[in-house]
Amino acid sequence: MSTLPDGICKQLFACFIVSMPLLMAGTTLGWSSPMMEYTLKGTAPVHLTSEQESWMVTLIDVGNVLLSLPAGIMMDKIGRKMSVYLTVPITLAGWILILAARQPWHLYVARFLHGSAMAISLIVSPSYVGEMASISVRGSLALVVELTYASGLLLSYVIGWLASYETLAIVGAVIPVITGVLMVAIPESPYYLMMVGKPEEAARSLRKLRNCGDDEFKEELEIVRLSVTEEKCKGQLTDLLHRDRAPLIIVLTLAALQMACGASVMEAYASSVLYGTGLSPNASAVIFGLFIVVACVPFALTVDKYGRRPLFMVSCVGTTLCHVFIAALLSRDDGNSVGVESTADMDGWLLLASVCGAEFFINIGLMPVLSVIQCEYFPSDTRGLANSAVVFTITFTSTIMLKIYQPVTDAYGKRANFIGYAVITFFGGLFCYFCVPETKGKSFLQIQTDFETYAWRNGKTRHRNYERL
Repeated sequence: MSTLPDGICKQLFACFIVSMPLLMAGTTLGWSSPMMEYTLKGTAPVHLTSEQESWMVTLIDVGNVLLSLPAGIMMDKIGRKMSVYLTVPITLAGWILILAARQPWHLYVARFLHGSAMAISLIVSPSYVGEMASISVRGSLALVVELTYASGLLLSYVIGWLASYETLAIVGAVIPVITGVLMVAIPESPYYLMMVGKPEEAARSLRKLRNCGDDEFKEELEIVRLSVTEEKCKGQLTDLLHRDRAPLIIVLTLAALQMACGASVMEAYASSVLYGTGLSPNASAVIFGLFIVVACVPFALTVDKYGRRPLFMVSCVGTTLCHVFIAALLSRDDGNSVGVESTADMDGWLLLASVCGAEFFINIGLMPVLSVIQCEYFPSDTRGLANSAVVFTITFTSTIMLKIYQPVTDAYGKRANFIGYAVITFFGGLFCYFCVPETKGKSFLQIQTDFETYAWRNGKTRHRNYERL
């Protein structure tokens, strides 16, 4: 039986295991949707008022924000593997609280714990995957990251639709137990080990993740060593704000765009946006989850073949067109505060197709590619801090978009929100074209050198000059 190039099977196995915390994060995030249905039907063990439901939903973001910066620092202090391993007991404790909950505060604490674990997984897991992957498959392996997260969402939606409150909590609790057992088998990141001055252990770790000849192995180990030099291994905030200022601005802009394009609103307000199509809230959630999972396939097939920038731009263009179409359909009810309630059946199905189309385009570029480049753009010493800033920006932007959705709807109608998303995404596409450098096929060392010497900016200038000739 032949082995795949560069030990892809080994890398895929490690990538899957370290992405399991993102499966846990997806299940915890998706849990709130069926929980509201349980509360509405009176099958939940805890009765919640509307205000208490709001706190229950919001506290996962509070935990996410508060742990985003400590998680980035922690992954540089205790390592990638140990940091991501901490998500196991934290997530398990949250599910045990949900299973035993009899008071609203039990759910509040559980949601805060789940948000804390989510922050760690969103910051550390993509970093580990980027650092352990071969250059040729670094983008494609991000499929596993996105697929596990999307699968977690879908799992909560489906089980919440078909099973009881207790069953959903038990399934959620079993996943971190399995994750904890599997995680023993993966090595620490070779970049982290080299960064903390353990070259022999870094070499052993890299050998466990590769299946190549000695010459090829030594060449890659040298690239790791050169990427992590003594002069760079300061990991201070000043390094991030000065040395890595250009990649930081690009990545934070893309992080804000990821939520400002309407992704979080469509997921949180699916039943409101799709009111009049005849779908139940649970059915809407399951369909959304399916489209997120399906979008992972074209992303995986194209990200390492055609690059990161084309996917960003296709994602922005497709999302913009879908938002324009949604706004046009919602505008047919001018002056009707009910939204799409009075639209024809055909308009309802067109609205469903448009919203799912927007979700699809968002999840072939804006969502998954950011997790790839946020690891590629930064050296090992500031990668944790940069990822913390990205998660904070995503959560902060998502909170703003969720808070302003209903006031804008009340004042101007739902269509106004989607007109705004279309405008934001259109300019986001322009930003991707003019400001986002391509990193396909480049080592971390090449990418860092390009940023430090402004080669990425000069290269884009030369490219535009050639286009004029």
